[in-house]
Amino acid sequence: MFKKNVLVTMAKSFLSTTPSYVILYVTAVCNARCPYCFYWKSVAEANRLNELKLDEFKKISKNFKKITYLTITGGEPFLRPNLDEIIGFFIKNNQVEFVSIPTNGGMSDNILLVTEKLLKEYPQTGFRVAFSIDGIGQEHDQLRGVPGLFEKILQTYQKLLVLRKKYGNLNIDATSVYSSFTEERIFKIFEYVKENMKVDNHVMNLARGDVKDPVIKDINIKRYEEAVKRVEDIACNTRVNRKDFRLKLLKAIKLVMRDIILKTLKQKKMILPCTTGKRFVIINEKGEVYPCDIFINHPDKLLGKLREHNYDIKEILKSSQAKKVIKWVKNTKCHCTFECALQNNIVFNTRSYFLVLKKIFKVK
Repeated sequence: MFKKNVLVTMAKSFLSTTPSYVILYVTAVCNARCPYCFYWKSVAEANRLNELKLDEFKKISKNFKKITYLTITGGEPFLRPNLDEIIGFFIKNNQVEFVSIPTNGGMSDNILLVTEKLLKEYPQTGFRVAFSIDGIGQEHDQLRGVPGLFEKILQTYQKLLVLRKKYGNLNIDATSVYSSFTEERIFKIFEYVKENMKVDNHVMNLARGDVKDPVIKDINIKRYEEAVKRVEDIACNTRVNRKDFRLKLLKAIKLVMRDIILKTLKQKKMILPCTTGKRFVIINEKGEVYPCDIFINHPDKLLGKLREHNYDIKEILKSSQAKKVIKWVKNTKCHCTFECALQNNIVFNTRSYFLVLKKIFKVK
C-alpha cells in the first residue's frame, strides 16, 4: 500500500503544471540572531506591515496545482500569527503530502498549540518539526544569541513526544548547521542527540548564501566528508516512528543528496540538472518569488512579485524575467549546496534513482 502511495505521489508531482516543492517564508521576524543566517538582512529589517496577509496566502494557494512538499520557514515560523490557517490553505487547495517546519524551539507554547491543531485537522498529511541544534547548552545559546534557548528546545521536544505518540502523522527531527563555527563540535552534537533525543532523523545542513561573516563558510572538506559519513550511519540505523515507506524513501533521497553536496564541493560544478524555477520555488514573506535560497537577496534573480501578478505563480513563471533567470541557471550550470533544491533535483532526475535505491536497502 505504501509503495503504491509513493508511485501515486511521484506521478502527481511529475504531472503538476506548477512547482511541487515550495518553500514559503511566512515571516522575517525572528527571536534569534544566528551568525550563519543568509536571511539576516531581512530579519534585521523585518516589518509585519509588509508581510503577506492571510487572504493573500489563500489566493496564492488557489493558483498552485499539486504541492507534494511544503516547507514553512522565516524568520521563526512559529512567530507568525494564524500559522495553522496559512498551512491549512495549502493542504486543502494543493493536497500537500508533507509539511516541514524548521524551528529554533523557543516558542514552546505556540509550537505545541499550532502543531496539535494541524495534526488533528489534517491526519492524512505528514508533518515534520525540526529543531535547530548547533551546540550543547550554553554553546548553542551563545551562537544563537538567545539565553536559555537550548533548555527550551528540550522542553518543547518532550512535549512534542506526547503528540508524536498520540497522532500518527508527526516526525520530530534535529537539524545542525555545518560551518566553521560548529566544525569542531559537530560529532559531539550528533552523539548528544543520539543519546538524549529520540528524533526520527538528524539532518546536517551546510552554511550557505550571503552570511554576515564569510569565514563561516570556510570549512575543512575532509572533516565535512567525515561528518557526512556519520550522518549516513545515524540515518541508516535510526528507525522512523511510523510505518510509511515514503519516509524511508525521503531518508534515502537525503543520503544521496549528501553525496551530491560533497561532489559539488570537490568538483565545483553542477552534478544534476537543476529544477529550480520549474519544479521548485521560494516565496518570501512579501510574496516575492525566487528560484532558490541562494539568490533570495539578489534582485536580478527575482522571478516576479505575486502581488503584481494576481497572486498567480503561473503568470510569473511565464514572464520574460522568470524565463531569463531559469535560462541563466541552465546555461551557466549554476551549482550550489542548497539541500532542498538538490533533494528536488534527485526526485526529478531518473539518473539518480539507482543511487536512491541503493540507499533504501541501507536504511532501517
